[in-house]
Amino acid sequence: MADNTQPALHRLITKRYMLAVVLIAILSSFAAYTLKSAISDVDNTAYVVNISGSQRMLSQHIALDIHRLYQQRFITNSEQDTTEDALTQHINKMGEANQQLASGQLKNNQTLEQSEAIRHLYFGDINLYDRVNQYLNTATQLIDTEDEHTFLTLMNQIDNVSEDLLIDLDKAVNQYQFEGDERLRIIKNLEVGLWLITLLTLVLEVIFIFRPMAKEVIKSREAEQRLLNSLEEQIELRTYKLEAANKQLKDLASKDPLTNLNNRLTLEFEIEALIKGFHANQCPFGIALIDIDFFKKINDAYGHLAGDHVLKEFAEILQSQGRDSDKAYRVGGEEFVVILNRLPSERAQDIIQELINQTRSHHFNFEGQHINATISAGLYHTDLFPIANTRDLFCVIDKALYESKANGRDKLTLAVPI
Repeated sequence: MADNTQPALHRLITKRYMLAVVLIAILSSFAAYTLKSAISDVDNTAYVVNISGSQRMLSQHIALDIHRLYQQRFITNSEQDTTEDALTQHINKMGEANQQLASGQLKNNQTLEQSEAIRHLYFGDINLYDRVNQYLNTATQLIDTEDEHTFLTLMNQIDNVSEDLLIDLDKAVNQYQFEGDERLRIIKNLEVGLWLITLLTLVLEVIFIFRPMAKEVIKSREAEQRLLNSLEEQIELRTYKLEAANKQLKDLASKDPLTNLNNRLTLEFEIEALIKGFHANQCPFGIALIDIDFFKKINDAYGHLAGDHVLKEFAEILQSQGRDSDKAYRVGGEEFVVILNRLPSERAQDIIQELINQTRSHHFNFEGQHINATISAGLYHTDLFPIANTRDLFCVIDKALYESKANGRDKLTLAVPI
């Protein structure tokens, strides 16, 4: 009897053991495949967030390039090849980004499935895809426009849609970031779910596999736990990389990579807030627009690396002159903006004049070469006259800056009403 039972028992235990092994193998493969797919999806989302952030930044570069091109072509009659090249490059990059975001076809030969919210942003009521293309078409027309009246008409079209377009592009960036966070949450839920399924499977194996299989069951569980721990470490690593990528995206979106100053992205919003604060609480402020004189000559004479060195060193001078409450921006090329908050007009003038004097007396040393530079500035202050909006403010300080240049450079000119 015993002889007949043992082989049957052995066969039964063997079948159950094989069943346990098959179940563990299937579960492990499913867990690895599921989490790998989810992590890959998060990587694609981070890549798309980067593209959408770049598109948002490029829309402002294009608007700034167009204003600079107008000044060079119709006001100063200076060479604009560099500005035209930069504008063309920004248009091409923004168009490529718009096509990728609208189609979901990424450069890494992968396709990102778009959510309903993203499709609504690009093809619904907001219609970002067509609006961006129209924005780029208008900007492209400006490049070949030689008539000042036509140029101004097109430039006004750009100005009229630029702010609303920036707001909607920012919505797209925030939506992609939100969806990335949602995918991370799903991964965490998957991890818990897979762990619960694994635990249930192991409990059932303990219940239905006899004592002779106890050691094998324990070994199997330990192996499964190691797999889960490994997957958890991978998720933590991916999460850390995604957080670092998001932080880098925010820095790239708001910081100038050469000088580490703020860029134009948040400048208009901050100025609008200052204007509202002034009208509501009479908090005084000043805005200075600064340009390094004859910067092109520095590049031509010493090379672009020397020019970059001058920009970085001037940014250090600019930051050393300001107070903690002041903010400095590089708004493009050799142009900078300084916000002087909560101080009277006389003090603001003293700060900018001291900056002009210090720059004039400073020696920019680059690879044994001594480079001298001066700056011109235009300054608006709320003590001078009221201002209604950011566009009017930039018009008056831009005019003041060009008066400084026209009157010999290396000086400060106060803005006057237009």
